[in-house]
Amino acid sequence: MSESSVNTVRGTGAEKCPLHVLVIDEDSSICDMFSDIFATENYVVDRCTSADRLYSIDFSDYNLVFVDLGIEGNDGGFSIVEQIKQIYPDNRIAVIAYSVRMSPDTIIRALYSGADDYLIKPF
Repeated sequence: MSESSVNTVRGTGAEKCPLHVLVIDEDSSICDMFSDIFATENYVVDRCTSADRLYSIDFSDYNLVFVDLGIEGNDGGFSIVEQIKQIYPDNRIAVIAYSVRMSPDTIIRALYSGADDYLIKPF
């Protein structure tokens, strides 16, 4: 993972915590929200605000990945979820998809793409 790919936020006890979280969202305020929440629990949080930067990320560094399904257009987030689950089929990396879209079709598609869970924005 290159320094230009992601921004890292560490909680005060992050060196002792095994959980490493990646948030993939073009909206920096959403990334800030996740960072603030997880940093208080002493997790290490990386943020990626562009799908172009994903190519340089080693997903094996992460235990949990949050993916905005709306990144880079309608299918961008679904493709990211599918790619992570194809590369790491052993489910070692939990992926949570989220979107403003709350139709059953979107939720089902996200889960069939490999997401372990689905959240509806706004949180």
